[in-house]
Amino acid sequence: MQFDIIDHNVSTTTNIFLIIANIINLFYNIPQMYKTYKRKSTKDLSAWFLLLRIIGNSIWIEYAIEVNSLLMLINNIVTVLSSMFVGYYKLIEIINDRKINDRKINDRKINDRKINNRKINDRKINDRKINDRKINNIKDDNIDTNTDNIDNNNDNNIDNNNDIKLDEIKLLN
Repeated sequence: MQFDIIDHNVSTTTNIFLIIANIINLFYNIPQMYKTYKRKSTKDLSAWFLLLRIIGNSIWIEYAIEVNSLLMLINNIVTVLSSMFVGYYKLIEIINDRKINDRKINDRKINDRKINNRKINDRKINDRKINDRKINNIKDDNIDTNTDNIDNNNDNNIDNNNDIKLDEIKLLN
């Protein structure tokens, strides 16, 4: 397998454009790789874009090897390598985002449990207060009833005593 820098199947003008295209391909990938490396972020890039770009250019690499085109081979290798570089950071970002989301979900569940426990405790406290009020009302009712009974008994006793005194007075007369 022998690779030629110049493709003899096309014109010299086309070969010049192929060389320019390879240079542009190299340079348009470098800024994205630099930005990704510096920021450690690929939020604006689609994971599907990167995956399909790697797959598509890998197929072009095979084709370049098959037709012995060095310029096409270089072009697609640069694209695959830069996509893999950015894809690495994308993968790390996806994994970290999932961990963060899992933590948020966990925190929400914990907070929901705490809120539910507080509601249950508040209900228990409220139920105790209601029961205490009921018990106090029953005690108050009993005291009132007892007091009424005592008052009634006293009234009856006074009436009885008065009756007895009246009887005594009548007898004396």
